[in-house]
Amino acid sequence: MLNSRPFYDLCIQDSYFNKDNFQKNLKALYNYGYKTIAINQSIDDSDVEPKKKKKKGEPREPQDAVPVPFDLTKIEELVNKLEFGGFTILNRLTVSFASLDTLYKITKSPNFKKYHIVAAAPTTPQALTHTCSTFEADIFTFNPENKFNLRLNRKLYNQLIDRGYHFELQYAPAILDSTKRKNLIHAANLFHLFGKSKNIIISSGADNVNYLRGPYDIINLGLIFGLSELQCKTAITHCAKKTVINSVGRRHGKAVMFVENVEKSPEETKRDSYMEMIEDSDDDITVVDQPKSKKTKT
Repeated sequence: MLNSRPFYDLCIQDSYFNKDNFQKNLKALYNYGYKTIAINQSIDDSDVEPKKKKKKGEPREPQDAVPVPFDLTKIEELVNKLEFGGFTILNRLTVSFASLDTLYKITKSPNFKKYHIVAAAPTTPQALTHTCSTFEADIFTFNPENKFNLRLNRKLYNQLIDRGYHFELQYAPAILDSTKRKNLIHAANLFHLFGKSKNIIISSGADNVNYLRGPYDIINLGLIFGLSELQCKTAITHCAKKTVINSVGRRHGKAVMFVENVEKSPEETKRDSYMEMIEDSDDDITVVDQPKSKKTKT
């Protein structure tokens, strides 16, 4: 079972953890106050397109289009070494798709099921409709390089909420470029118009420590997205936690039960053996009716 604590950043790009500044970047996240992060990898239609046929004798490329999840072993070892208590790292996959055929190939990949969190980024009306009705994911997101032109409405927004989706706004692109900032503000306004900014999460989307901000800076930064102070705080705490919990339900089923063998303590073992001894001795006891004694008159 996943144990997660606030604050949350559910979109740290995999390039953020490069070999040169690996430890420095991890410390930056912890010092800012983040306790649960998700390392993001992205895939789109171009990654799933069939390759040209190889000539005879040439080695074949692997058929799995979904990348192997980022190896968390080194990060977890470093977390234990630095004694970062309660620090949780997750794998996230962002699927940007226009064709349902592409999505089918992605969801059937063995690597797809290895990710903790899945984000959907539909780019066509058909893909949007399929996301709202069928595609099982945790986050609804979009690429801020392009304006959000999908015809989202109140019905589709509420449909996504009912299916456990959360709507993501990334602040690092807004810091990096003015065009991306306008696109994010436009999307945030649509989320407010159609759903009153329900189920909003704020992630960094950072691939560099320079674009990372602390949780309390995000609360102020979220004001440009039209969010209240309470909504900003909820976006990096309560709603983000719900996203992680919903991801567990999506992967394991809506009713989750974890069964674990627990070793008995010496006291419990001694007590059980004593009770068994009493039960065995009870089998050997026979009760004989005794004649009633007559009362004598005095």
